[in-house]
Amino acid sequence: MSDRLPDNLALLHTAFSKNAIDGILPGDSFFLGDVEFVCKYSPESTPEQFFIVKSLPLVDRYREMCLGPWKNGTIFELGIAEGGSTALLALLAEPAKLIAVDLETQELSALSEFIHQRQLSEKVRPYYGVDQADRARLQQILEAEIGDGLLDVVIDDCSHQLTATRASFEALFARLRPGGMYVIEDWNADVLMQDAVAATLADPTAPGYAETVAGFREAMGNTAASAQPTRSPLAQLALELVLARASLGDAIQDVTVDEYWIAVRRGTGSLDPATFRLDDLYKDRYGYLNHS
Repeated sequence: MSDRLPDNLALLHTAFSKNAIDGILPGDSFFLGDVEFVCKYSPESTPEQFFIVKSLPLVDRYREMCLGPWKNGTIFELGIAEGGSTALLALLAEPAKLIAVDLETQELSALSEFIHQRQLSEKVRPYYGVDQADRARLQQILEAEIGDGLLDVVIDDCSHQLTATRASFEALFARLRPGGMYVIEDWNADVLMQDAVAATLADPTAPGYAETVAGFREAMGNTAASAQPTRSPLAQLALELVLARASLGDAIQDVTVDEYWIAVRRGTGSLDPATFRLDDLYKDRYGYLNHS
């Protein structure tokens, strides 16, 4: 993630203004102890109030997992944003270790102060200036933090780009323990964006139509005016993972897909963290991934 908002969502936010992300994240808030969490994107987090780019139903999903199977686990989080999800995981899951990375080079002072105030510096370990597609860097961080140990959970709420997200999966999935979970949020962001653009552009007689088209073009380029995808969406990764599970290998135990995330459970099969590639696990014999 190049700033503190994934670029697809940043573009959508610009194009739709308060009709899109602000409609999904209207500013609902809740407390964990003395820390307030606000479901909204805003670059103004403090140690006492964190903005979290997740809806309340998704937060409830995290609450269920953190108080259940993720409790006291070793967690790797891709994407820090405004620190809300990292603080949430730290408070709810009480992890043995929480490693969080972000492409943003500037340290998030609110998160740093939160960690310092609660004496969590040994357990909550943020890294900045980390490209999620940099396999060597991710493995270097793992080596520094857990050595040859295994992860219990990986959460990817980062770039939402197919190539980068796949690269992170290939770097980290092999380091999960058997039964560990790899979660990919917003896997359908591209699809939802194109649906929203198409719906908005469907009626040229609608009030403000010309201004909306102009806004799309300015924010996303002229191709947005036709609502045609310009690259492979992250949803393709869901198909790749299903194909890998369909081949009945033992590296992936199960794959579940819903409106919130793709969840991939690690099987018992051996994978080499240095060389693992997702397409080693399947053959696209029916051409499901053929876009030609």
